[in-house]
Amino acid sequence: MKTSKIILIGALLFTLVSIKALANVDSETETASKALGAKMTSEISFDEGQTNLSDSAKEDIRSLIKDAKEKGNIDELKVAVWADREYPTKDTKASKADIDLAKKRADNIKSFIKSEMKVGSVNTYNMTERPNALQKFLRTSDSKVKSTMEASGSAPRTSEETGFFGQKSKASKAVIMVYTR
Repeated sequence: MKTSKIILIGALLFTLVSIKALANVDSETETASKALGAKMTSEISFDEGQTNLSDSAKEDIRSLIKDAKEKGNIDELKVAVWADREYPTKDTKASKADIDLAKKRADNIKSFIKSEMKVGSVNTYNMTERPNALQKFLRTSDSKVKSTMEASGSAPRTSEETGFFGQKSKASKAVIMVYTR
């Protein structure tokens, strides 16, 4: 009897995690994007160490842009991009390799969106770097996006913040936020 209850609970947990994965964006990311004024949000993944968009990532972006265009004119896209690790904790510096990896990913996403999807305004945010003091003081877009995502829990910094099965992890991912008129 105990074994069947354990199996049932395990199956239920697996189902809940699977349903959450189908939602594409966790509630913390959805909260942050709404707080930043985005109308739609999606998340894509990269293979570890890779910078090129996979076919499924391209299809996710195409679908997002198509849906957004059906709902109105796209004003801007904001894309938060991670390397293969979580958002850095305070007083932690990212390696040059991590910064470059996230930058190359961001450049590839931006290039794809501008050239194939014909969206003019695409701003990227390298989530391997925290905003500096001047950016915080001036309340730059970079600072606002990163601070909002961190405060909502959508930019986890440690494995403890990524959830029981790592479902909130942003390592090797990008969050695409759509702003419409």
